[in-house]
Amino acid sequence: MTVPGYLGRLLREQVTQVDERVRGVGGYRHDSERIRTAVAHVGPLCRQLGLRRFVRTLNPGTGKPQVLLVFCDPADRPVVLKVYGHRRPNEAAVQRLWARRGVTAATDVLESGEDPVSWLVMPLVGGTPPTAQRGPSLTERLARIMRRAHRVHDPGVGEYRGLYEGIESHLRTVLDSARAHGYQVRPDVPELAREWMAQGTPTFVHGDLAPANLLCDDRGRLAFLDTCGYTGPAEFDAARWCARVGGPEMAVRALERWLEGEPGLDRPLARRLLGIEMFFEAGVREIRKDERGLPWADRDPGTLARLALAGQLVDRARTA
Repeated sequence: MTVPGYLGRLLREQVTQVDERVRGVGGYRHDSERIRTAVAHVGPLCRQLGLRRFVRTLNPGTGKPQVLLVFCDPADRPVVLKVYGHRRPNEAAVQRLWARRGVTAATDVLESGEDPVSWLVMPLVGGTPPTAQRGPSLTERLARIMRRAHRVHDPGVGEYRGLYEGIESHLRTVLDSARAHGYQVRPDVPELAREWMAQGTPTFVHGDLAPANLLCDDRGRLAFLDTCGYTGPAEFDAARWCARVGGPEMAVRALERWLEGEPGLDRPLARRLLGIEMFFEAGVREIRKDERGLPWADRDPGTLARLALAGQLVDRARTA
């Protein structure tokens, strides 16, 4: 269904953003189909939920294949409608579980559905994402929040989504991009990731912690977005956050700070997964050049530094 007016124009612009991002990046071409599917469900969902007045879009403009819109509900309260172009089970279920078990950064979910695509309605939460520079200072605080979240695990909630199965396609795609740009990436990274992501105590993990997926309001309160709800070791959330905010210079130090906020994690496993995540971040750095049409022939010091640290961490794990 076509959405008319100003909202329709915004949605068409988002479709264009996705098409431009995935052009030339074969591993993500399905995103073009997904954003069109998501857009097609906006009108029917608005009628089903009684969302009549469109307020604004929260689309970040980065080509994400999902719709994020603010409407007023039938009681004239601002709510966020999030629509995916495919089934993404567990975001709503795990977010709701965490919110109702006292995880302070988890926003409750008011309504949700999974058929034929995943969608959810949430209260509008104030705040803005912290800057990348501020990310490291939040590490220990976020670890304390996730410590509580990681202790809340109910296998009867949602659908089982294994961590490795959830990230495998993305991992292989970004590593392929790094190799295509001439970087040496050890071939056993996916197999090591599969092995290590099956270790530890299984729990629900956020799966995509990064400053861009946090909100911080004027009182300093944190809220996180885009919960994946994978089942895997809690150490993965620590490794992903620290790889992203610490970079090759500070990732290991950031992991030590996380472990202070969430003691009891398996330290060697966290370091192994940090190695995998540094490989991942090197690949992400390269695939973004493809997505933005940037030159990549010159050796990138940032990519080389991430690959070097990743290799060190993985080699130490294999010889320990």
